[in-house]
Amino acid sequence: MQQKVFTLERVLHFRRETEKLRKLDFVTARKEFELAKDRLRREEEEMERLNLEFMTKQIEGISALELQLYSDFFLKKSQDILCQREEVTTLDQTMVEKQDDLIAAATDKKMMEELKKKKIKAHEKVVAEKEQGFLDEIALRTKGFE
Repeated sequence: MQQKVFTLERVLHFRRETEKLRKLDFVTARKEFELAKDRLRREEEEMERLNLEFMTKQIEGISALELQLYSDFFLKKSQDILCQREEVTTLDQTMVEKQDDLIAAATDKKMMEELKKKKIKAHEKVVAEKEQGFLDEIALRTKGFE
């Protein structure tokens, strides 16, 4: 019967699975952050385009009604950009937290893998010592019969 060299194999498996889940969480958080950042960039570009359009209209002449529409739209767009910036900041913090969780999970897994390597190495050393002792005893016995 073969004895178990590393009794914490289930813990190592759990740590590996935990790392996979944390990696998935981090990738998802990073993707959400990138999408939000892209939305913010598009909103800011649209605001810039609207500003240029407004300046052109002012040069050509603008009615009071159009001026009010532009004013309302600028206000709405500014609020949208502010909300999007807050969302980007929140998602950035979430992404950093998920990254920290991933690093902790990877460290835990790595420690278990190192422990497993040490246990296997120690077991191999014990087995080698036993084999050497057995071979030494056989050599002594055969020498005694000569």
